[in-house]
Amino acid sequence: MLAILEQLLVIQDRDRRIAQLNTEKVRIPVEIAAVDQRLSETSQHMDSLRQQQKHLESERKKLEIEAETDRGQIIKYRMQLNLIKSNTEYQALLKEIAKVEEEIVHVEDHELEFMEKFEQFQLEIKEEQATIKELTAKAETRKQELKKRAENIEHELAQLQAEREKLTQKTDPSALARYERLLRSKGDLAIVPIQHGNCGGCHLHLTPQMIHNAKHADTLTSCDFCGRVLYCAAN
Repeated sequence: MLAILEQLLVIQDRDRRIAQLNTEKVRIPVEIAAVDQRLSETSQHMDSLRQQQKHLESERKKLEIEAETDRGQIIKYRMQLNLIKSNTEYQALLKEIAKVEEEIVHVEDHELEFMEKFEQFQLEIKEEQATIKELTAKAETRKQELKKRAENIEHELAQLQAEREKLTQKTDPSALARYERLLRSKGDLAIVPIQHGNCGGCHLHLTPQMIHNAKHADTLTSCDFCGRVLYCAAN
C-alpha cells in the first residue's frame, strides 16, 4: 500500500473517531435535559395531587361548616317548639327540623366521600414521594455519569486533535487537501476499500482497470463514480 495512502487512512481513522465523539458530545446536554424533564414532570404530578388534595380538604371543611350551621338551626327550631301553642305550627316546625336533619345526613355523606378521597390522595402522594425520591437519586447518578463522560470526551478529543495535527504535518499537502475536500463533500469516508469488485463508498461495480490501479499504481486512485480514493485491503 502506498505510504501516503497509509497516512491518510490513519488521519481518516482519527477523523471518524473525532466525528463520533462530537456527535456524542452534542447528545449529552440533550440527555441531561431529558433527565431533568422527566423529574420535573413527576414533580408536577406531585404538585397536582397536592392541589387536588388541598381542594378536597377545602370542600370538606365547607361541608363541615354547613353541617354545623344546620345543627345550630335545629337547636333554634327545638327551642321554638317550646314556645309554639298551635298544633299546626308545631307540626310545620317539626317538618322543618326533619328537613334540616335530612340535609345534615346528605352533607355528612358527601363529607365522608371527600374524606375517603382525601385518604386516597394521601396514599398516592406517599407513593409519589417514594417514586420522586428514587427518581431523583437515579437522575443525579445519571447526570454525574453524563458529566463525567463529557469530561472524558473533551480529554479524548484534545488528544485526537493533537495526534491529527502531528499526522497532517507529515502528510503531503496536496494529498491532504484532496482528502479533506472529499471528506467535506461525502460527509462520511473519503478513502474506501474495494469490496468484491465494488467501491466501498458508492457500492458500484469497478472496472478491472480501476481495481488494477488501486493495487499497483504509484499514485492515489479514485472511483470514477463517486470520486472517493480506493484501496485494497490486501495486495
